[in-house]
Amino acid sequence: MALSPHEIGKRIRAVREQLSMPVSSVAGALNVNEATVLALENGQLDPIPGDYILIVSKLLETDFRYFISTDLDETEDRTRQIFRSLKAPNANDAFAIRRFVAMCVSERDLEVLLSVERRNLPSQYPKQTDSSRLHKEQGPIAARQERDRLRLGTLPIENIFQHIRSQGIRLFRHSLEDANLSGVTVVHPIAGVCMLINYDEDLYRQFFSAAHEYAHVLFDRNELNNTGCVLSYKYSNEELVELRANRFAAEFLFPIQALNKYSRPQKIDGLVELIGRIARDYHVNTAVVVQQMRQAKWITQRTLNSFFENRPITIKSSEKSDPEIPTDLTEAQSRRWIAAIEKGVTSYYLELLRRARTEEQITFGRFSEMLGLSVESAHDFVREAGIAL
Repeated sequence: MALSPHEIGKRIRAVREQLSMPVSSVAGALNVNEATVLALENGQLDPIPGDYILIVSKLLETDFRYFISTDLDETEDRTRQIFRSLKAPNANDAFAIRRFVAMCVSERDLEVLLSVERRNLPSQYPKQTDSSRLHKEQGPIAARQERDRLRLGTLPIENIFQHIRSQGIRLFRHSLEDANLSGVTVVHPIAGVCMLINYDEDLYRQFFSAAHEYAHVLFDRNELNNTGCVLSYKYSNEELVELRANRFAAEFLFPIQALNKYSRPQKIDGLVELIGRIARDYHVNTAVVVQQMRQAKWITQRTLNSFFENRPITIKSSEKSDPEIPTDLTEAQSRRWIAAIEKGVTSYYLELLRRARTEEQITFGRFSEMLGLSVESAHDFVREAGIAL
């Protein structure tokens, strides 16, 4: 249903205030004075120039359709639900979440346009035989069952992000200022189950956060459907569902049984060296390795405590490789990819965009808009990132 100028203005004001954006910023984007913006928000501009809606929607990281019809009202309700759940909301993270939700919808639109079929979500855990087990036991049990289902054995997971996407889940990463917020999982009325991972975390921590959020999808489907979202904060083992998700993530990324591949060292120096080797092999931080060693009774609680007190080994950031960044890029191309990933763009999303453009399903202007760039910046990005259009 088309909206009146009064309702359009009301919606623009509500989103602007939610993002703590001053009227002057909207005026600058529209190249008008503040009185004109206030007239727009008060419903006094009739008719509203068409490009005003497009410019404002881009500025506010909101699909323009929300400002002209009721088609995306459920999407906006879900976005506000996430904001209400945040412990420490700020304007930049609000922008990031709005961008995340918009990209989830855009990805779904591209799949429909290109007739890309999405896989159904995995079955919900725990299985019937596990229903009486405690949360801390359910996590590892489900992780082993999930590895069996996917025929992973004890192999390392080379790209946890792509693996999760292959299970019917939309996954994006984005820089978040709240350093304690690791991930957000949303059941979106249009886009389905969507996951946001904090890109500002250590890379191996991002892998762990992704596996942690995957556990919420597997275990907490009812809560997700009822509340719309689950937010995961660091060090939240006090909550049983978070403890279960952490235990799942550790076992899913580095199964205890994989220790059988390695010789158990007799001396502390050999133990430290082995911890580093396993962490690199399985793309997990050393804390995960020693906790799994403790679960397998390879080390004592005293040794575990000593490790956390002294941290004898950590894996440097320079030794960690982001699986989302192609390995054959020039330095300039890598910088472009990193800048894009920081703002939510994924290799999968970019490939959908590339296909839609080369098959002439969308204009280059729409291509640019769905990347969140101006046409000029999009041309630069395509050239510098080495994308074939």
